[in-house]
Amino acid sequence: MKLFKRVSVLLCVTLIIGILGVGCQKKEDKKEKEVSQEVSKEASEESKENKDASEDKKPVTLTFVSWNEVGYEYLTEINNVSEAYKKEYPNVTIKVEQIQPTEYDNTMKIRNSANQLPDVFLVRASNLLTYKDIMVPLNDLEATKNNNIATDCALDGNVIGIPQGSFNEFVYYRKDIFEKYDLDIPRTWDEFVDTAKTIKEKGEYIPLLLGGKDSWTTYPFNEYMPLLEANDGKYLNVMASKDEPFTEGEPFYTAYTKIKNLYDSEVCGDDPLGYGWDQQKAMFLAGQGAMLAAGQWFAQEYDTMGGKKEEELGIFILPVNDSKEQPLNVITTAEGFMGTPKTSKHIEESKEFINWFFMSDYYKEYIDYTQQLSTMKGVSADIPFFNEAFEDIDLEYVVYDAGNEEYKRIADTISFDMKGMGQEMLSGKDLEKMMGDMNKKWKAARNK
Repeated sequence: MKLFKRVSVLLCVTLIIGILGVGCQKKEDKKEKEVSQEVSKEASEESKENKDASEDKKPVTLTFVSWNEVGYEYLTEINNVSEAYKKEYPNVTIKVEQIQPTEYDNTMKIRNSANQLPDVFLVRASNLLTYKDIMVPLNDLEATKNNNIATDCALDGNVIGIPQGSFNEFVYYRKDIFEKYDLDIPRTWDEFVDTAKTIKEKGEYIPLLLGGKDSWTTYPFNEYMPLLEANDGKYLNVMASKDEPFTEGEPFYTAYTKIKNLYDSEVCGDDPLGYGWDQQKAMFLAGQGAMLAAGQWFAQEYDTMGGKKEEELGIFILPVNDSKEQPLNVITTAEGFMGTPKTSKHIEESKEFINWFFMSDYYKEYIDYTQQLSTMKGVSADIPFFNEAFEDIDLEYVVYDAGNEEYKRIADTISFDMKGMGQEMLSGKDLEKMMGDMNKKWKAARNK
C-alpha cells in the first residue's frame, strides 16, 4: 500500500493558429504582443503598488519561536525566512528563535503566565486545548481553507493553529548491523522483541537505543502503543468515559504488558535511564546501537549530525500487531500548529505572515528540507527515503488525537503522564501495581 499519492496540476496552454496567410499571421502576432505587454505592465504596476504600500508601513519585527532544530536551521541558514518575507513585505522583519524540545513546553507556559508569548509560535497537538482561549482564530485565512487538517482540529469552531506538517512513526535501524547478523525486518511484536534479543546475545551493540533519561523519548511506545492496540487515534477520549481503563483486556493494559516485556528483556542497554536524547543520537550515529524509535522528523536530523541516512539507515514501522495476517497499524501525527496569541501587538501582521508561510513556495521548500508530510492541498513533499517502509504492507493509519477536554480534566487531576510511566517501567516498577493504582486514581478523578 502506498502512503503518498502525488497530486500534480499541469496547466497547459496550447495556442493553435491556422495558416490563414502571412498578413493575417503578422496582424495576430502584433495584437497578441500588445495584449501581453499590457498584462505584463498591469502586473508590474500592481506588484509595485503592493511593495510601495508595504514600504510606507511602519517597520515591524515579529518574533517566531519553535522547537524544531532542523526547521530552525532552514529558517535561519538554508533559506532565511526573514529575507524571503521581506521580498513581499519589506517593512517586516522575522526574528526566529529555537528552544530545545525538552524545554519548549515549560518555557512557553512560563511565557504565557507572564503575558510574554511571541508573535508567532508553534503549539504541539497535545497542547492545543491549553492555548485554546488565548489564541487568535485563523478561520478567515486562505491557508486555513487550503489546509487538509486545520479545520478538523478546530476547537469550539475556531482554528487556533495551522499544522506545519504531519509525520509517521518508524523504527530506524543500522543496515550494517542487520546485514552482519542476517536479520529480517520484523513484522510482528514478537519478531521485533526477538530481533532485539538476538542483537543483545551477540554482545556487540545496544539493540534498542532509548535515551530514557529524557522521559519524552519513550513516547513511541508508552504514548502511542495503546492507540495502536485500540486501532483508534481518539482512544484517549474513550478512556475518559471509563472508570477503569487500565484493566486487563483493555488496550492500555495490553500495550503496556508488551512494552514491559520489551523493557524487562534489557535490550535498551545496561542503563537506559542513564543517558538522554542527545547521547542517544550520538551513540546511534557512532554505530553503538542497532535500532532507534522516532518520528519522520529524525531522518533529516540524522543527516544534520553528519550521518548519511540513505547509505547507513533503513526503516520499518513498529509492528505492534500479533500476526502477519493483521493489517499493520501506524500512527500519523499532525504537529507544529502555527498560530498567534491575542497578546501580540502585531496580530494582523502575524496573520499575514502565517498565511504567506503556507501559501507561498517557501512552504514546499520547507517541508522538503524537514522531511515532513504536507498538510496543504495540492502540495506534496519529496521524501523518497521513507517509501521502503510501506512496500508490500497492508496498513491502517491511526491519526493521533491528544484527547478532549474531559480527558484533559482527568489527566490533569491525577498528573497522568504516559511518558513518565515509561521511565517507571524502565526502573523496574511492578506493572500490576501500576495498573491497579492508575485505575483507582482514574476512577476517583472521574467521580469528582
